[in-house]
Formats: sequence, C-alpha cells, structure tokens
Amino acid sequence: MADIFDEVSEELKQDRLIQIWKKNSKYIISLLLIIVISIASYQVFISWNKKKLEVSSQQFFNAIEKLENKKYKESSEIFLKSSIEDNEGYRILSLFGLAETNYKRGNIKEMSLNYKNIYEDNNVDLYYRNLSRLLSVMKDNISTFENQINILKPILNSPSKLQLLAAELEIILYIRSNNINKANAKLKNLLKRSGVSLEQKNRLELINKIYKSNAN
Repeated sequence: MADIFDEVSEELKQDRLIQIWKKNSKYIISLLLIIVISIASYQVFISWNKKKLEVSSQQFFNAIEKLENKKYKESSEIFLKSSIEDNEGYRILSLFGLAETNYKRGNIKEMSLNYKNIYEDNNVDLYYRNLSRLLSVMKDNISTFENQINILKPILNSPSKLQLLAAELEIILYIRSNNINKANAKLKNLLKRSGVSLEQKNRLELINKIYKSNAN
C-alpha cells in the first residue's frame, strides 16, 4: 500500500515539475542563452584581441625593419597606419617611429608635430610625454630658442626622471643662442646638484672646458 502512495507522490512531483517547466521554460531558456552568448562573446573577444595585438606587433616591427633599411616612405606609411589604430601601446610607439622616420627624411616640422601629439596627450604616461619633449628639442634645428625652451619647461619645472637631462639640454640651447653667460651659470648650478651621474658630469665638465678655452 505504501508503495502505491509513493508512486502517486512521485507522479505528482513530476507533474508539478512539468507545470513549472511549461510556465517558466521561456525564461530559463533565455537565461541559459544569455550565459552561453556571454561566454562565447568573451572567448571571441579574447581571440580577436589577441589576433589584433599580433597583427599590430607584426606591423610595428615591419615598420622598424623598413626604417633600419632606410625605406623611409614605406616605414612612414606603416607607422602612420599604426598610429591611428586603437591599440594604445603600439599607437604611441608608432608615433615615436613616425617622428624618427620624418627626422631621417629631413621633415623636421612633421617630426615636431609627431612628438607634439605625444606630449600633449594626457592619456600617455608622463615619462613618455617628457621623453617626446626631449627628443623633439634635441632633433629640432629649425625652431626658435624660445619655442624649444617652452617645450622643455614642463620637465624643468617639475620632478622627473628626465629633469637632469632636460637641464643639460637647456644649457646647450643657451650655448646655441650665444648666451654663454647664462649657459655657464646654468652649468655650474647643474654640477652642484645631487643625482648627476658620472657620465653626465663628465659631459658637463667637457662643455665647461671647451667654452672656457674659447673664452680665453
């Protein structure tokens, strides 16, 4: 007798489950579909992103090879293409590469604009922005003294890993503009600063000797 009641109870449970399924099946299926689609979409995104990164990497090093082989037109085209794509890391590297290509081609104005695009972009790490300022001034032989000093000022006026190099470059700019007294004063102050490397100190002392001998 108990077996009969157990069978009836089991059938009632099954009927209830069937009713629940019929009532909520569309919601359950929709939820399962959302989960499956989400997982699939994530896997597709990871795969796509990895593939895109590989393409960007290959494209960048191809441009470097063209630059080293003095195929400046080709390297410029590849760097330009990479610089307008989404991948932030290779976009910045490509702007540096494009600037170097323009420098090699003698396109100093274009080179300066490439560096400007880097150091005026607040989304770029400060170190790379400061590095682009230094390179812009170091390789620019056509801009005015005032313009170049203004490019260096943000590095000179705030703590930075590149501040001492910027201070050295500032001295060279004063020398180029024939303001030797100002250059000497800046040089002496820089030599007194802590943190000046032995290599930089040797360069500064050499500059000091050269201009002292010329003055005599």
